[in-house]
Amino acid sequence: MQFSDYYKKWHKETNNVALLVALIATFLEISVSIIMIIFTPDMIELSIPRYILFYTLLPSITYFSLVFWGRFIINSKKKTDASKNFFSILILTLQFFIIAYVHNKFVFTIILFIVPIMLTFIYSDKNLTNKITFISIVLMILSSLGAMNTRTNSIFQAIETFIALILLLGCNLLTQLTIKFEKDKNDIIKSSIFKQMQLEELIKCDPLTGLYNIVYFYKSLDAYMKSDERPLSLAVVDIDDFKLVNDTWGHEKANEVLIYLASQLQACCITKGYVFRYGGEEFTIIFPKTSPEQAKAMLEQAQKNIYEHDFNVTPHMPITFSCGIVSLPSSGYNVHDFFQLADRLMYQAKFTGKNKILTDKDYLTHNLK
Repeated sequence: MQFSDYYKKWHKETNNVALLVALIATFLEISVSIIMIIFTPDMIELSIPRYILFYTLLPSITYFSLVFWGRFIINSKKKTDASKNFFSILILTLQFFIIAYVHNKFVFTIILFIVPIMLTFIYSDKNLTNKITFISIVLMILSSLGAMNTRTNSIFQAIETFIALILLLGCNLLTQLTIKFEKDKNDIIKSSIFKQMQLEELIKCDPLTGLYNIVYFYKSLDAYMKSDERPLSLAVVDIDDFKLVNDTWGHEKANEVLIYLASQLQACCITKGYVFRYGGEEFTIIFPKTSPEQAKAMLEQAQKNIYEHDFNVTPHMPITFSCGIVSLPSSGYNVHDFFQLADRLMYQAKFTGKNKILTDKDYLTHNLK
């Protein structure tokens, strides 16, 4: 999942939470108003119409207005993800401010500001946490100032506000620590995944030449055979008299020959082909959307470069290779059968003089049946 998709999901989720808050708060506003009007009308200092207006209608309208404002913002294409993150949490903060301000006689309402601070954890953004904390503290103080006008003991109100302030700051600290913990955990997971990918890459690769190995060759060939990339050609390359090279020049120089041949095959076939080390001195090349004749032209250039290369060792010995190239005859072939066609043609090139590149048009029709 991309970050934009992740944010989009949680923008909707937080807006749904805001809608739920609006529904619950409205239900409570109506329920409390009915109870107050029926059972304790003497506790209502305002006239009934004004009480319903200020304690039920206006708060409820504001709750839902904030929800729709938030929905408009998160669906806007002009807003960045960062601004949408901020507004999705700000909507909830403002809703809790209305609850705290309208019902400031109840101490617990100023503690509700903890909720939006904790929700900033969703976006793992310390700056967002600090912004929402600051806004929450300011709004909490405003709601507390409103309470001082309606409550007789302002000292207790100040103490309650101070305690709430400490709780908000503590919530900020815990959220920051949780964000840091999640970040460190994610870094460890990313590092582990990266190391695993490196290990998987090493398993797929030949350590000497850096080419993909036989296991990945068959996997890739199977994938291309199942695709619609036609014509699909396959080349099998084998260094001529490599045992003689090994015995004459030694293992270290023979490895240099393998490395140089691999680099030349890659350089000459890079536009069309994918080179693999099949094993020993044998290489394979997959050519999607390439005819055997086109593949042969590329390999002839590699053959020329290798033949003319001076490995700076005595006695001098030209390095050549034999190669067979075939195209996939039909969809009825499996990877093993397809490889065998090219491998047999490569051996045909060896048996008829070496240092040759044969295509299926040259020998396959007449000699490999």
